[in-house]
Amino acid sequence: MQNLIPIQSILIKNNRQRQTFDAQKEQDLLSSIETNGLLHAVVVREEGGQFILVAGETRIRAMKDIWALGGSFTYNGELVPQAMVPATSLGEVTELEAEEAELDENLKRADLTWQERVDAEARLHKLRVKQSTEAIKISEAKVQLAQAEGGADGFVDAMRALIPKPHTVADTAQELYGRNDGGYQAQARKSILLADHLDNPAIAKAKTADEALKILKKQEEREKHSQMAIAVGKTFTVDAHTLLNASCLEAMTRPELQNKFDVILTDPPYGMGADSFGDGGGKLVNSEHHYDDSYESWQSLIKAWAPLTMTVTKPEAHLYAFCDFDRFHELKAVLESVGWDVFRTPFIIHKINSGRVPRPEHGPRRQYELCLYAIKGNKPITQILPDVIGSQADPNMTHGAQKPVAVYQNLLQRSVRPGDQVLDCFAGSGTLLPAAHTLQCSATLIEREKEYFGMCLRRVEDVKALDNNIVLP
Repeated sequence: MQNLIPIQSILIKNNRQRQTFDAQKEQDLLSSIETNGLLHAVVVREEGGQFILVAGETRIRAMKDIWALGGSFTYNGELVPQAMVPATSLGEVTELEAEEAELDENLKRADLTWQERVDAEARLHKLRVKQSTEAIKISEAKVQLAQAEGGADGFVDAMRALIPKPHTVADTAQELYGRNDGGYQAQARKSILLADHLDNPAIAKAKTADEALKILKKQEEREKHSQMAIAVGKTFTVDAHTLLNASCLEAMTRPELQNKFDVILTDPPYGMGADSFGDGGGKLVNSEHHYDDSYESWQSLIKAWAPLTMTVTKPEAHLYAFCDFDRFHELKAVLESVGWDVFRTPFIIHKINSGRVPRPEHGPRRQYELCLYAIKGNKPITQILPDVIGSQADPNMTHGAQKPVAVYQNLLQRSVRPGDQVLDCFAGSGTLLPAAHTLQCSATLIEREKEYFGMCLRRVEDVKALDNNIVLP
């Protein structure tokens, strides 16, 4: 029998592409070799008088197990002597050629784990990039030599035209999958990206490559937020916020507010006659609405306000606007008419252990509110959270529509990063200010009513005290 080499002469390097071995598949291979003989010799290369394994580690493991159990097997119809291995030698090959041979062997196998497959595909890409880089250097050297030797311009130009192009992800996709358009390039790029993070335990433990990519993106997003927070946090103070005692329809036309905001989070009038509601059965005796909340006033206001939301926001932005049940679809239509992509269904704010009783003599206590969500320019979210938000009421500041700070934080953290600019066009009691400050965003609050503007100013003092660890009475 030819091409037999001692098994102990084969070096198996620890950086091989296959790192995981399925016990059941190894047992199946062992049984097949015992029954049918070894069908394919292992592949080795020679380096410094030693054999380096290129392909066939699972076969070697199976052969060792057969001998350890006292068994035997054949190759090409002949009994294989114990401790000897049928092998095909590639001879003295370069590191690139050896890597290519191992990749070719592994990429044809269907039983690689996703981790092994992305690693092998990434290695192939790096190998091809390295090969093309070397080929380009050689071709460029030949062009330079031809110029130095006084070659004719036409000859030099012809040689220059033969310089190969750099290897790209599209080229790798074509080699791996037979196509390089759209999703095929994305698949190759995913393998290249994930291969660099297989030493990350969370990535390596993922069940699939797609799951690993999602984990990686979340980690990168968190890291980006952390770095931005570090950069912003050193200098972030209450001075980063702006309070305007003005009508939003006037303020939102000011040049300094144009194309400024990443997020609008606001609580406009509802157009439901809230200014004429009762005191909620005594529960809201100190809470009042000091503005016209008629439907006609709301309709006029919203039609004038909606176009301004487009001018004050950046090309990519989010908008959150609280609204009444009866007004959601009308508000949605108005915002869509000016260019917002409004989410089909509203968020539900569940007011736990609180709420208004608009008709105390009949009930019930209303314990939820709606919030419209809209997207401009395909702005992505920063995290996915439920569309039902539980909330506990904050200490009342005598504003009839006061919202909890925690609700504003919940909404903002879906959309913002530290340093972002956020706007409340109908600031009311100023809930946006502490919520934005906590998330290290710069807030602009616009409030027309002087009484409510005074509440916003109190929020400033609260934030200052919080920053200085002072408890206000």
